[in-house]
Amino acid sequence: MKRFWMAWLLVSVASACWADSVPKITDFLQSAEYERVAISPDGALLAIAHREDENTTVTILQRSDMHVVAQIGSGSHGEIGALSWLGSDHLVIAANRDSGRYHVPIYDPLIYLVDIHAKHPQILASNFFGTVRGDDRHFLVRECKDFSADGECRFSLWRQDIDHLIDKGVELGVAPLGDASMMVDHAGVLRFAWAWSNTARSQLYVRSDNGQWSALNDSDATHVEVIPIGISADNKTAFLERERADGPDVIESYDFASGKRTELLSDQVSDPLLTIFSMDGKEPIGAWFGPGVPQARYWAPSSEDAKWHSALVKAFPGTVVNVLSSTADGSVIVVFTYSDRDDGSWYVLDRTTHKATLLFHSRPWLDSAPMAAMEPFEFKARDGLALHGFLTRAQGVSGPAPMVVIVHGGPYFIADEWAFDEETQLLAAHGYGVLHVNFRGSANFGLHFMQYGYRQWGRAMVDDITDATRWAITKGVADPKRICIYGGSYGGYAALMGAAREPGLYRCAIGLAGPYDLSKLYRWGDIHRSDYGMHYLNMVLGSDKAALIADSPISRASSITIPVLLAHGVQDDRVPIEYATAMRSALKKAGHPPEFVSYDWEGHGLADPANKLDFYTRMLAFLAGNIGSAPQNEGDGKASSGDTPR
Repeated sequence: MKRFWMAWLLVSVASACWADSVPKITDFLQSAEYERVAISPDGALLAIAHREDENTTVTILQRSDMHVVAQIGSGSHGEIGALSWLGSDHLVIAANRDSGRYHVPIYDPLIYLVDIHAKHPQILASNFFGTVRGDDRHFLVRECKDFSADGECRFSLWRQDIDHLIDKGVELGVAPLGDASMMVDHAGVLRFAWAWSNTARSQLYVRSDNGQWSALNDSDATHVEVIPIGISADNKTAFLERERADGPDVIESYDFASGKRTELLSDQVSDPLLTIFSMDGKEPIGAWFGPGVPQARYWAPSSEDAKWHSALVKAFPGTVVNVLSSTADGSVIVVFTYSDRDDGSWYVLDRTTHKATLLFHSRPWLDSAPMAAMEPFEFKARDGLALHGFLTRAQGVSGPAPMVVIVHGGPYFIADEWAFDEETQLLAAHGYGVLHVNFRGSANFGLHFMQYGYRQWGRAMVDDITDATRWAITKGVADPKRICIYGGSYGGYAALMGAAREPGLYRCAIGLAGPYDLSKLYRWGDIHRSDYGMHYLNMVLGSDKAALIADSPISRASSITIPVLLAHGVQDDRVPIEYATAMRSALKKAGHPPEFVSYDWEGHGLADPANKLDFYTRMLAFLAGNIGSAPQNEGDGKASSGDTPR
């Protein structure tokens, strides 16, 4: 308990702790300390999920004086998935565990039912689904009902009584298709179920008052996906996000009684990025749209909730702001904000006095003021396609600076967004500009934009990255003789492909967990092991083996003459380490052996803090040696250089 109180006090002194020095590498890499906050219905208590070492603990505080009422540990390597109050005396905590050695979550759901007047919580091996507004005695759990012919689980939803936990409870409904997501309305009635088939067929079902399911959308017929994002407070209207064949997604309403659908919000460039909820955190009222700094928009801007949220946006300028929790009467709310410089901050707002009080920052050891800004930019690719990205300028450098081009993974369903990014801030603090571009295929720009990237992995998608890099040079922000390209997963592949296709543009390349031989994706790793994975590969890559080989960095190793750093997890099942070892062998054979490091207990990416520190220390040393020296922090240790396979 003392440890938590000390962390609380850090909020008031954090900005004075390191104002005169650059943070250490570990300051950027350390996981956020504060993760979730929920206020009790009567407003007297706050439940706070926060990290202690490698575990997440929930502390319940009395809001009047921040006195600790209770603390609940989630166990060794535990993680908290949800905090939900049942009245003001009971708290439901959904938790899972990571596997310890691998430092990644595993599916081992637990529910902690906390009576704040009891010494110990009750622990249930169940999958928490949610709670129902105004119901203080029940919570919802999900379980596997049976299996379809394809081996997919059909989920059922159950209402559990906190006073009769031995009983199974009351079944509320069963999903009409396997592996479905589900949504209930505010009365606890199961309303929607949706899922994707092995051929990426998206189906959405709606459930009537008599319990009958009917299809609301089938992408085999409409060629677009439709996903529910919420239900109105009166349970009469649902809100859906619908793809369009020729533009970004839109938000529309759905009337349960008549089935009428009406478009509410759309944007010419951006998908809805994040749903905005009412002041009780329950009903969608709008959305944030990009493509640069997100902007809040509402479908009923004159409504009381929209006016309040608009006032919050003005009160917290330069941030994305949303309501996460509220008291039963809505008089006190928990507000969460984030920006490109702040990983997240929580406030308690008393709506009767209009006074907001800072609770804490998610990373109290980092001061947001000296963090680097992500500046949105737009340009046209060589074929005229409009592209968007973010430029972060090197701190302490005037004029053209050494730059790192970071390529995001995916490559589909993922995008670079305006938000706090540890890698970007780490590099900027060490004197490097950072460039992110949402090349064709990236998410957040509509179905058509994603499809522009199909079968273009090493072609137009890499051209987009090249064009963005040249844009930064022409704008005078990147030193053309000091640019390095880096990425993980697809980004690692693109970094090596960029090095092969543009030998004069980059001075070094870094690949983390990249698939450097596209032809092996049909044989190595786990993607090809499922029908869905095979459908995905055929759709986005094609099966022309000659083309796959030609578009692979391993086939162009002789063209990669710049220094390369390769890193990979030994236990990577998505992109096995054989991709990295084969790429290393090809580069050695071509006369340009790379620096190489492998991590024994890592999968697809890095999770162990010690391995993260090792990798980023190596990265900074590699960058300094190839595109210029950068300030180094003391106390983080030094990485060994050269070829260090394990």
